[in-house]
Amino acid sequence: MKQVLIFLSAALVLFAVETANAQETLDYATAYKNAQSGDKPLLVLVTAKWCPPCQSMKKNTIPQLLKKSAFKGYHYTNVDLDTDSKVARQLIGGRGVPQLILFEKKNGKWTRKFLSGYNTVASVEKFVKLPAVRTAALDTPTLDKK
Repeated sequence: MKQVLIFLSAALVLFAVETANAQETLDYATAYKNAQSGDKPLLVLVTAKWCPPCQSMKKNTIPQLLKKSAFKGYHYTNVDLDTDSKVARQLIGGRGVPQLILFEKKNGKWTRKFLSGYNTVASVEKFVKLPAVRTAALDTPTLDKK
C-alpha cells in the first residue's frame, strides 16, 4: 500500500511539472485583449476542420512547440475558419489555411508576419524568432474587435 501511495505521489508530481511546462492556449478574444495591453505579441494559427495540413499542424506541430514553450513570449491562440469564419477571414485575407500570423507592435503600429501552409516544428520556431520579414502595417490585429 505504501509503495502504491509513493508511486501515485510521484505520478502526480510529474503530471504537475509537465502541466506547468506546457503552455496554455488562449481563446482568441482573450489573446487579442492581452496583446492589446502591449505586454507580448499575438500569435494566431488559423485552421479549418476540412483541411488535412491544418489538422496535422494542430495535432502534431503545435503540441510539440507548446511542450517546448516555443510560444512563451507570445499570446497564442487558434481560430477555426469553420466555427469563427468572420474573424478567420479577416485574419487571413485572401490567403489559404493553415496560416500562422504573428502580430507585433513596433513604433506604435501593429505589423503582421505570415507563415503559410503546413510547417514543421523547426520552421515555426525559426518563424517566431526571425525579425518581421513579410509584414503589413495595421492599426490593430484585426479589423473587428471581438
